[in-house]
Amino acid sequence: MPGGSKLRSSKLQRLPPRETWTKAGTKGMTRGKEAEVNSLLAADAAWLKAYQSKDAAAAAAFYAKEGAMLAPHRPLLTGQSALTKFIAQSFRLEGYDIVWHAKKAAVARSGELGYTSGSYEMTFRRPRGKLFFDKGKYLMVWKKQPDGAWKVLFDMSNSDLPSDARRI
Repeated sequence: MPGGSKLRSSKLQRLPPRETWTKAGTKGMTRGKEAEVNSLLAADAAWLKAYQSKDAAAAAAFYAKEGAMLAPHRPLLTGQSALTKFIAQSFRLEGYDIVWHAKKAAVARSGELGYTSGSYEMTFRRPRGKLFFDKGKYLMVWKKQPDGAWKVLFDMSNSDLPSDARRI
């Protein structure tokens, strides 16, 4: 083409500068949704209390109907029955204790989905008496229910420690 090549197409759209769309994309996930984020964090805190009370049915009730746990070294756990059974087995372990702390939380612009992310620590005694300690990070994807409650769609965590370091 004379005078240099210029690309012209009615199918192409020009994106605004990166700073513009990054800010807009971020704004919808955090600012302007403070009440929703606080509601999500309250659900996360209530879920921890259910875990610490060692009530498997109450803890599993925080999962959405289609909720799933992606636990390390285990097959995918989906549905209330499988989740309740797994959680109940965990609670039967001697000295089982878990705590987690949300460090990040956000809600999508639509208000339908959110996430919490943070760190956890867990201890229990193995059947032969060895103490098991783990610490790591987690990511929970939450879905807002028609009644306004937040329920977990995906529960995923992984350890910060090598597998042999978790035995004390």
